[in-house]
Amino acid sequence: MGKVRQFLVLSLRTHWRLYLVVGLLFSAGLVAGAWSASGLETATAGELQEYINQLFANADHLERRSGEQFVEATFNNVMLVAVIYLAGISVIGIPVMLGLLFVRGFAIGFALWFLSSQMGWPGILLALASVLPQNMILIPAVLFAGVAALSFSLLLIRRGFRPDIRVWPAFVRYSGMMAAAAVVSVGAGLVEAYVAPYLLGLLQAIPG
Repeated sequence: MGKVRQFLVLSLRTHWRLYLVVGLLFSAGLVAGAWSASGLETATAGELQEYINQLFANADHLERRSGEQFVEATFNNVMLVAVIYLAGISVIGIPVMLGLLFVRGFAIGFALWFLSSQMGWPGILLALASVLPQNMILIPAVLFAGVAALSFSLLLIRRGFRPDIRVWPAFVRYSGMMAAAAVVSVGAGLVEAYVAPYLLGLLQAIPG
């Protein structure tokens, strides 16, 4: 763990500008999602709240299908990391990757704002149980992957002007970092499939 922490600190110091870019883009998605949720029409908000209430009421069913949920969540998470990985290699895919980071931030911002504004404290607890646990693991990994993709793409661009730059060692390092991000995304899938439904069940058991 100590070496991992040292590596992350070094990465942050070396590529802090890239972390700032991806962080601001993700934050912009959060703000846009929250703003969009705050402007929902009453009818639409009511339909969403009814759906959430049904989801909350069926927490025990979610626990029973945790295996299926794990496969689905893990596939989605790993595919997100894979797209970011390919974007870094292709260079021209970087705008797509940045768009995905924005969209992910938008979805989280929308969910958090809607739950907290429409349902009050129960909605905040629901968000803490169903939205935050897996994303507290997945989002840092995705942002790390985004920075790695941007860094590798910039290296490829520089090599276009300086053929003496060695790409292979950087590619091996880049692939290793993305593999680590994919492993973390699997952990996020585990949390989404097994921890989040359990927390929902605990909330359901609270009187009132």
